[in-house]
Amino acid sequence: MKTRSILLSGLIAASVLSGNAFANVDLKKNMQEMKLAFKQAAEAQSIEEMQKPIVRLDTLVAELKTGVYPVEKEDNFMEGFKKISASLDSIEQKLDQGDLASAQQELRTIDGLREEYHEKRNPSIWSKIFG
Repeated sequence: MKTRSILLSGLIAASVLSGNAFANVDLKKNMQEMKLAFKQAAEAQSIEEMQKPIVRLDTLVAELKTGVYPVEKEDNFMEGFKKISASLDSIEQKLDQGDLASAQQELRTIDGLREEYHEKRNPSIWSKIFG
């Protein structure tokens, strides 16, 4: 938990110092990195193996929160990032308690959020027509 706070503080400080970082978040690249970190966390067989990709996911989400998104989609993005952060906090807490099985179960929640928010971001033609 302390490692996460230090990493997030460093990321925020680096963003502020670079000045232009808020406008230059590469959504596609970060999402690809999140996919890899998620896969690594899902395949982890121990608490120690799972902790590193979870911290990476948390860092990527924090970076994505600083991005600039289309006004009509910004609330949706921020809502999704907030829910992911809450799930990651829960996972970290479970890992700190030594409960790998519960952490893995919570990881499935993040996968569900991925599906939900990807659908909201790119709705199918049918959902546009029929709501």
